[in-house]
Amino acid sequence: MTLDTTAVLTGPRAARRGGWPRRLVGAGFAIAVLLMLVNLGTLLLAALVALGYPYDLDYGEGIVWQQLRNIVAGTGYGPLGVYPAVVYHYPPVYHLMTAATAWAFGLDQLFAGRLVSLLSTVAMMGLVGRLVVSAMPRGEDRVLQLAAAGIGGLCLASIPSILSWAFLMRVDMLACALTLAGLALGIRAIERPSAIPFAALAFVLAIYTKQTSIAGPVAVFAALWLVRPRAAIVLFACCAGLGLIALGGLSLASDGGFLRHILLYNINRLDLSRIDLLAWILTSQAMLIAMAAFAIVASWRRLELGRPLALRAKLAGDPSKAAPLILLLFLAVKTMMLPMILKSGSSDNYIIEWSCGMAVFVGLAAVPVLKFVREGMAAPSLVLLLLFAVALPVTAWQIPASEPDAAGARYQGALMAGVVTDIRASAKPVISDDMVLLIRAGRDVQWEPAIAAELAHGRVYDEAAFAGMVRRHAFGFFITHDGPGAVFFKQRYNPVVADAIEAAYPRRRQVGPLVYHLPPAGQP
Repeated sequence: MTLDTTAVLTGPRAARRGGWPRRLVGAGFAIAVLLMLVNLGTLLLAALVALGYPYDLDYGEGIVWQQLRNIVAGTGYGPLGVYPAVVYHYPPVYHLMTAATAWAFGLDQLFAGRLVSLLSTVAMMGLVGRLVVSAMPRGEDRVLQLAAAGIGGLCLASIPSILSWAFLMRVDMLACALTLAGLALGIRAIERPSAIPFAALAFVLAIYTKQTSIAGPVAVFAALWLVRPRAAIVLFACCAGLGLIALGGLSLASDGGFLRHILLYNINRLDLSRIDLLAWILTSQAMLIAMAAFAIVASWRRLELGRPLALRAKLAGDPSKAAPLILLLFLAVKTMMLPMILKSGSSDNYIIEWSCGMAVFVGLAAVPVLKFVREGMAAPSLVLLLLFAVALPVTAWQIPASEPDAAGARYQGALMAGVVTDIRASAKPVISDDMVLLIRAGRDVQWEPAIAAELAHGRVYDEAAFAGMVRRHAFGFFITHDGPGAVFFKQRYNPVVADAIEAAYPRRRQVGPLVYHLPPAGQP
């Protein structure tokens, strides 16, 4: 049962006359859009600071940069020893694209990596808008399409998990942009099968950027199987062919190391404490989820998903209606994948693609509200009006300012420059949680604490042998983000290694957020 909001508030004819409810909802809507634009501007300003900041913004940036350097040098996905020991968590598309960008424009590789992520984020906003338009019923006027698309795309600038990863040297934003491009091309392929090879290429590139990017191709294949079975077979064949060619080439180039790293070494323990992280993420997006729910339910009812035979007949008569089905399937698969966040070392990047799927449905949910404001048509629900007029601007207002800020970056940069000098002066290798510092000091990253701890738990890595090197003072010093007993320290250094560090490097010195672990006085 739906509620005629216009009748409740001002009587059945008031909407067409232009009463105060429309003006209030329109004002709330306008404020929300303004605030989302402010969030977008803040994000871009923070990105400019981040692009110029030469040091670590995230723990994973340094190892991704080192992986890039090794892949370009032809030593990527090599054997895992005690030391050096570098694990390659992801396939190489992001690394190669970053390297190509840096080479083509003469950029610093860290700058190029962050730029690729930023441009991918902007592309994601545009692609979310495109998906909103593709799922709208035919015949809607262009202004309404653009407005709904804008709402969907701008939502990304009001989602904390998007803001956190938008300009980091990490693979996630490129993988998501490629997945969304594959979805857009897959929807186009419903009526233009010539788009299938391009959709397959986008999906394969996404999977070879981040191997968990499977929701897009699964959704498009399932929908095509209902509408155009032959097209679904072609999509599968193209994806399989391209994927196997890439797998063969990478396996050959790495002497089989590619699969070892991607499958055997890329392991994590179950960490049920991450339920709190998942709960925080979902809570931070609660209002957007509520808005999206209206469009999800409406799409379900429109497609009659509870009646498969009727659905197939409906889609055969009008294949364009398969677009909402693809988006529903995509969101369903991503929802089923949410428990992947319950593993050690995970973060809110695991929810980025799911958030983009939600943003598409927020854009679709905005359509009846826009019609109510613009044309005086009755809105389907008072709750929906309140969500867009009140909850959306409040949500956009509460988004924290993006980091880093310019003054903080200058101060932090000065501290890190001193750390780089210390690393460069060391006669022995240095182990650092902030791995960008090692590269800036002209060193290679030879050992990553977090993955070594995970592999040791899986009995894939001999941490006892590494601890023996520590006790023999094989390293100049250690740099950690926290001292012993802190959460990150425990996650990255198992007791065997932590005890060895404490015994062989007992002196500590704090430099900004970093802790030096130094050998005894007089020990070289």
